[in-house]
Amino acid sequence: MRGCSDAIWPAADFAPEIDEEKCLLRSALPVCPCCKGLARPNILMFGDWGWIESRQQAQTAALHAWLKQMKRPVIVEIGAGTTIPSVRHFGEAARGALIRINPTEPGLPKGKGFGLRMGGLEGIRRLRDALAAM
Repeated sequence: MRGCSDAIWPAADFAPEIDEEKCLLRSALPVCPCCKGLARPNILMFGDWGWIESRQQAQTAALHAWLKQMKRPVIVEIGAGTTIPSVRHFGEAARGALIRINPTEPGLPKGKGFGLRMGGLEGIRRLRDALAAM
């Protein structure tokens, strides 16, 4: 939590034990391999100045390089709403067709693709069935 270094490490060995009845973590919290202090997830939250962005920058560069190679990309967006619209912005700005699956906010810019007003599982099943029928 102190940000002792810019190291990012996998959490594959963290196996949380949860008391589901009390909604409590029973096992120890993960620790930093450098300083042994309490580890923090490397996720970006509002006003979070401790987030280490190097991994995200590398992943974004790899994603854009991959997208440039695609001839006719299709983006399937599931459940992204307008309250925090960053995922929606990505799909709308990217080259290619967009399929937006959202039970309450399926709208998208004209000519960008189409929206399905339904839950994610139902939407994926319908896409699967439509592809199987082709």
